[in-house]
Amino acid sequence: MTLSIEHVSEASSDQWRRAWSACEYATFFQSLEWAEVWERYSRGAMRPAAKLVKFSDGREAVLPLCFESKLKGLLSRYVFSPEATYGGWLSAQPLTTAHAVLLTEWLLKADGKNLVWRLNPYDPLALPAAMICSVGGRKDVTHAVRLSSDPEQLFKGFKKGTREDIRKAQKRGCIEVTPAQTEAEWRAYFRVYQDSLARWGHSASDGYRWELFDQLRRLDSPHVRLWIARYDGHVVSGELSFYSQHHSVSWHAATLRDYLRSGVSKYQSFEILKDCCRRGLHWLDFNPSAGLGGVKELKESFRAEPLPAPLVYVDTRLKSVIRKAAITFNVQSAKISVEPLDASLPGQAPEAEVNTTAASAAP
Repeated sequence: MTLSIEHVSEASSDQWRRAWSACEYATFFQSLEWAEVWERYSRGAMRPAAKLVKFSDGREAVLPLCFESKLKGLLSRYVFSPEATYGGWLSAQPLTTAHAVLLTEWLLKADGKNLVWRLNPYDPLALPAAMICSVGGRKDVTHAVRLSSDPEQLFKGFKKGTREDIRKAQKRGCIEVTPAQTEAEWRAYFRVYQDSLARWGHSASDGYRWELFDQLRRLDSPHVRLWIARYDGHVVSGELSFYSQHHSVSWHAATLRDYLRSGVSKYQSFEILKDCCRRGLHWLDFNPSAGLGGVKELKESFRAEPLPAPLVYVDTRLKSVIRKAAITFNVQSAKISVEPLDASLPGQAPEAEVNTTAASAAP
């Protein structure tokens, strides 16, 4: 019997939570918690809009989508997930490539709406299904450390300079890395972040508002942890980590300018890695590097391996017209490089030729 999608309906909050909790390849970014944080932070401009998909063989999948209202509805879109983080289906039951292809085909239609979707690099079916469906997108990667039960063995694989910086930081005896427990500690990290924004040439209004960090703090969730590093008792660095069943991701990090050469941030990352090993997690993900070569090199110094995490954009006809007009007027954000997806990483030749066509899209 040919497999098909029998029914698509709105997914309840409980269905979303259950699917996320049971899914082996889920990341925090696909959780209802993440979606609700952005609903509050955006003051309702973005809202959870998950779908429950039922297949003819009795299996089910939840699509943890959010819907973002833009330009009075003209450019509204589904996002998979907020802030161009990992998206994709969730299922408590094992799915096959046939299921993944049907889900991908449904998503490409996106209920007639625009869609932005970063493929989940930990879902073994996501990229193969996209290739079968001839999906195009913007190639990108994340860098992640494949964990083991022995962090010291992982440490031996770090690049020499990183090992030396961590050892020097340990020997100083004045650096302490702990989870933030109080609002004052979260605010101390926010001040570190604002210092970093200034160093990067941005104003405070260019970055995230305190409200976002406060929303994450108020979750009081086992899946959210802000790590802070103190140097002589003062908070000088921090890293915001999210957790799912087998995966941890460093989503946000900052260090004060005067402590960049102290080794504190590398020591902090190693302490987080050790905690991940104690938890029995499979991956510590450093997140995509936004094209910043120095950031990429830092992640590689921990022997983090590149994993494909392409962005797929689907445009409605109206959005395509608006994009073309914006490109004509040299609007940089309208310009995206879309190419057929394959298993190769950006800058590498494809391992095999794939007959694909690019799907038009918008950031």
